[in-house]
Amino acid sequence: HCVDRDRHVLWKFTAEGELLTTIGNVDQAADGEPFNLPTDVALSPDGDIYVSDGYGNNRVHRFSPEGELILSWGEAGEGPGQFDLPHGIWVRGGKVYVADRQNHRIQIFTPNGEYITEWGGFRQPCDLSIDDAGIVYVPELQGRVSILNLDGEILTRIGDERSKEPGLFYAPHCTW
Repeated sequence: HCVDRDRHVLWKFTAEGELLTTIGNVDQAADGEPFNLPTDVALSPDGDIYVSDGYGNNRVHRFSPEGELILSWGEAGEGPGQFDLPHGIWVRGGKVYVADRQNHRIQIFTPNGEYITEWGGFRQPCDLSIDDAGIVYVPELQGRVSILNLDGEILTRIGDERSKEPGLFYAPHCTW
């Protein structure tokens, strides 16, 4: 699965590169469901597909494994369930984690889009990943990577200010 931000679609390919599915309308920005400059994709253990639709729609979309839209949630704003550029998404343990970049937070939802909680104090989180041990890695656009546990407690931070010096970060965007 691959989101193509500027073409407004999600592509699904085989391991050999054969295109299987296109979700969205190629080169057509949508107002609402999907897509208007999507930013990331995540798969749940049951195969559902979650897409952060950040630059234009400020929404999250959930699709069946076959690509049928199940539901969408979110709107522009700063409140719970609202977004200002949802830029990264991850699904783990029955929760959907969304890097709400311009609101400087991670929001956490049920698979049905119900707001659970949020973690704040980030500097424009671009993405997040969670390893098998439950450690959360959050690259932040302003030159830092935060490492947390699943309770949202900061374990450590790497980097502090944007720097092009070796071993530091300028604009980290993704972790795995």
